[in-house]
Amino acid sequence: MRIKYKKKRRKSHKLYGQKYRGYGQVGRHRHHPGGRGRAGSKDHMKIHLLKKGHEFGAGKGFTRRGIEREWVELNVGSIVESIVDGKIQFTREDEKYVVDLSNMKYVKILGSGKVSIPIKLILNSTAKVSRNAQTKIEAAGGEIVIIGQG
Repeated sequence: MRIKYKKKRRKSHKLYGQKYRGYGQVGRHRHHPGGRGRAGSKDHMKIHLLKKGHEFGAGKGFTRRGIEREWVELNVGSIVESIVDGKIQFTREDEKYVVDLSNMKYVKILGSGKVSIPIKLILNSTAKVSRNAQTKIEAAGGEIVIIGQG
């Protein structure tokens, strides 16, 4: 036995025979009731656009031209802690702990933390070292070697 389901009819079908089909005699379903395009994006359409994922205020400002570099910032104290904990690779040369950071292209060594052991940092020519970090490393008996400087 086959069950017959009632087919749902569209509202427009119900309105056959009606002159304006529910839109009224004056307006007749024309014009732009919400405004054209993105009109009202800051007032009556705002919630709808936010739900769709529209970002307000995006696209303003300057466009960066050229290479964008991501600098890795390392504190001297965190390097010493990593050596003590064995989290970073190092070698021993005389009494100094040698840390090779030459494979990290854009790195900046900052001077936060304590330097209790003599360390020798090997850095790339693009790396930067703050004055505070340099004085702390040299005071502990360490040195900074910059390779590839021409």
